[in-house]
Amino acid sequence: MIKIYKQTKDQFHLMKDWVMKHPKESYKYVMILLLVSFAFSFIQYFFFTPKIAKSLVIPEMYSKSDKIKADLDQKDQKTEIIIKELEEYKIKRENAPLTKTDSLRIEYLFKQYQNLKNGH
Repeated sequence: MIKIYKQTKDQFHLMKDWVMKHPKESYKYVMILLLVSFAFSFIQYFFFTPKIAKSLVIPEMYSKSDKIKADLDQKDQKTEIIIKELEEYKIKRENAPLTKTDSLRIEYLFKQYQNLKNGH
């Protein structure tokens, strides 16, 4: 066991010395190895694609639930109301400058819209 350890240690030191004496060649070999492994990973991904679902599928029970449908409809209605109000502020901005309360209301509506879209 000790003999194998010493042989391995000596081989490691020889390789280390060679790398120190020939940095350009060692760099070349390392880059070739890196490119080959990179190409191999691309080939593996494209020809042997992982078995991962690419889209989010909502389970049947969840999507057909009346409560969930009602919640989604309510969310859609709230977003439509917010969008309409934001469009009104856009028209108002084109006609005249907005007041500070308008700006605050727009920020509030935008945050509400983001919360509804992101589900937070």
